[in-house]
This record gives sequence, structure tokens and C-alpha cells, in this order.
Amino acid sequence: MTQIDELKRHQLTLPQAARILGTDEKQIRKTIERGLLQPTYVEVGKRRHWRLDGVDIVYLRLCPAFSPAVRREIYGSLKAWPTNRPLRDSLTITANGQQTVEIPLRRAVGDTLTDLKGLEQLEGSIDAAAGTALIRGTDVEAHRIAALVEGGMPIIEVMRDYPGLTRAQVEAAVAYAKAHPKQGRPFPSRTVKSVLRQGGGGLRRAFSSARATA
Repeated sequence: MTQIDELKRHQLTLPQAARILGTDEKQIRKTIERGLLQPTYVEVGKRRHWRLDGVDIVYLRLCPAFSPAVRREIYGSLKAWPTNRPLRDSLTITANGQQTVEIPLRRAVGDTLTDLKGLEQLEGSIDAAAGTALIRGTDVEAHRIAALVEGGMPIIEVMRDYPGLTRAQVEAAVAYAKAHPKQGRPFPSRTVKSVLRQGGGGLRRAFSSARATA
């Protein structure tokens, strides 16, 4: 499989793409709305959702350094790249018929392939087949664990209250939740055990945020 095939075979949600790029999902949406990125669409229920492939991710890594005219040429060249020809280390772009720019590809492609592999490994550690994302091999919801860490509980404390979980599983749950934000009522940001260890007086406060946003 050539690099371009490997990049194109991935289909990412915008939260997944934002996690890989370390950016805000809103920034990706703005790029799409400005016509500088052309996602594919998938039907989920009665709604259409945007999906990006690995070529889109490479482009998004590169585009902040260049003008809109150069970006369009970069994107068009990458999307039209022949599947039987490996990507080169660089790409020569001529924009507006006169501006010639050398675009370095090697690092952007390499980093993207590495991140996509990491994302596949992450997805493999979570079982979402039944509709609820569970940490694989357990009956613990990934979003529940992520809410605890995001709420300020140290990972070691989460593991204390969930002794069957490893640090890697907790970290995977946090990463998965960032790539797949939970819809609806959020989980509490503290466990009952952790609140009781602190005296119990903060139990109502610990769960109030979840009720307030329901």
C-alpha cells in the first residue's frame, strides 16, 4: 500500500481530527466553511456528518504557513495524487501563475501516519459496539472515567476507586472521550468514594454540575 492509499483509507470525525492536530474543532469547521477543505459526508441516522481522511490531516498540518492561494494548490495536488505513485519528500507549487513554493511533505506525512496508527490503537482499547463506549474488557464507561480526570481527579486516585483499571486504560478513556464527546447528561466529576475521603461535605457540589447541564 502506498502512502497516499494509507492516508486515504482513514475516515475521521472532526473531534478525532482536532485531537490528532492538537487544535480546536471550530478551527477545522472554519476551514471547511471557507472552502479550503472538502470533507466527505456520511449518513448517521437522519443526519449528515463530515469526515476527513489522512490527506486532509496532512493538508491541515501544512496550511497555516501559507496563503489561501498556495493552500488551494497544495490541497488540489494532494487530492489528485496518483495512488500508484508514493508521495515525494516535497511538493513544488505554483500559485497565481507566478509564485513558486516548495512544500515539505516528509514530516507532515510521517507524523500523520504515526498519529493515525495511534488513533487506531486507541479505538481498539474501547468497545463501542453496543452503543455505549466501554473500556475494553470491563463494564466501565469510558466517558465516566474521562469526566473524573477532566474534573480534576488525579489518575492515581481514579485507579484507587476503580482498582481494575490500569493507567493506560484511564488515559485511553480520556483520549477517547476527547475524540468522541459525550452527548446528553454528563457524568459526575468526582466519585462518591473520593468525596467521602475528603469528609463528605462536598458531595452535593460534586454532582451539581452534572444536574445543571442535563
